[in-house]
Amino acid sequence: MRSCIVLLDKTKEYNWAFKRMIDKSPCELMIDTIKKAEIDSVYVVVYGQKLNIKGAKVVDDLGEAIKDINNIDVEILLLEDVYPDLRVNTVKALYDDKYKRIKGTRNIKLHIKDLANIAHIEFIDVRCDDKELFTVETKESFDEYKDNLRKSIIKKHVAAGVNIIDENNVYIGNSVKIGKGSTIEPNVCLFEDTTIGENTFISSGSCLINASIGNDTTVLSSRITDSSLGNKVTCGPNSHLRMHSEVADEVRIGNFVEFKNTKFGYKSRCAHLTYLGDTEVGEDVNIGCGVVTVNYDGVHKFKTKIGDHAFIGSNANLIAPIKIGNYGLVAAGSTVNGDVADGDMAIARSRQSNKEGYGYSYINKEKDA
Repeated sequence: MRSCIVLLDKTKEYNWAFKRMIDKSPCELMIDTIKKAEIDSVYVVVYGQKLNIKGAKVVDDLGEAIKDINNIDVEILLLEDVYPDLRVNTVKALYDDKYKRIKGTRNIKLHIKDLANIAHIEFIDVRCDDKELFTVETKESFDEYKDNLRKSIIKKHVAAGVNIIDENNVYIGNSVKIGKGSTIEPNVCLFEDTTIGENTFISSGSCLINASIGNDTTVLSSRITDSSLGNKVTCGPNSHLRMHSEVADEVRIGNFVEFKNTKFGYKSRCAHLTYLGDTEVGEDVNIGCGVVTVNYDGVHKFKTKIGDHAFIGSNANLIAPIKIGNYGLVAAGSTVNGDVADGDMAIARSRQSNKEGYGYSYINKEKDA
């Protein structure tokens, strides 16, 4: 096994190394590289700061990291600073004895038993490109690095055949993948491990975080996090998909729709003003305007299942746990708390009664007083 400890000097300021640039901080960029070099665990020793660094465990002192590793056979790479441009091959070389005495950035490989004499350890030079020695120590260096990184990422995507309409007003993370022929409008944020297929259109105001988007899909001013859209999908404007929602091919999701932990089947439709939480929707289903799956009782979350070819009328409330069968129909305005069998129709609303003249008298009661 191999571990890495980033041992930062408690007499230095590292504030800018921990600030987010596009979607990650310089420290997180370095940790991504370390992880790609097949390192099992990463620790950041930073004194007196409570930080949340993705991909690493933050500890107050070296002893805490050693205690957590607790394995005498683990090879440990000790880094003395934050190097956001560190390369995968360099990290791998740092574990290779034949590189240990060649000039470059100062680091060391050792075993856990060696750390008993940490005060006497001298960092060993290892060969690398001078660019890899770059550290972010001031606001000026942070701003310069952030701008250069953003431009280099956009340049890479444009060279691969992506149409970025305004290169000065798009923010794309270092790990994002975009297919050839896709178009990205201004004021779009694409972060973390987002992937976008070919010939897809992402409109202004969209924010995608850990999202997977298929080919020939359109996303209109929407937010998608930890979720996926299939091929030939239309989503938005102003939709919100989150918490592992999965949308199949050729689906239409309209304006002001929210999915949470929901699977939405092939060629189904949800045009507007709807919330589906903890829901499974089959194929060719129509979800009307204002439909809500009532999935939370204040303590527990419950699941809703809707079969193929079902029709859910506007303004319906489906109180989970509930199952609507294949070709099931829920009448508009119904609040349904029982299962609907295949092919059945549920109506759950009181019968209308009209009171003659009462509307006028009620509306004008204060005026006549």
